Amino acid sequence: MERLPFGDPFLENRDLNEHLRRVVEKLVSMGIVLREAQEEVEKLYIERTLLSCQGNRSRAARRLGMHRNTLNARMDKYGLNGGHGP
Repeated sequence: MERLPFGDPFLENRDLNEHLRRVVEKLVSMGIVLREAQEEVEKLYIERTLLSCQGNRSRAARRLGMHRNTLNARMDKYGLNGGHGP
């Protein structure tokens, strides 16, 4: 079974892979714990997805692979306003 249904972008795109590795190296060297890094990535991913969906939470939740209620809870957690800017 493939890791991702559309292929692995980290294997297919060397620049993306190297960039991600450099970011992770920097986070580790700064002493950022895994949970903090995960939360920051999740927040940014949700934020960008909401922007791409013009703030439509149902559509964003589908793209993120989560229930709308879960998206709403995460938005509350991170103080996000629905993809209409900061």
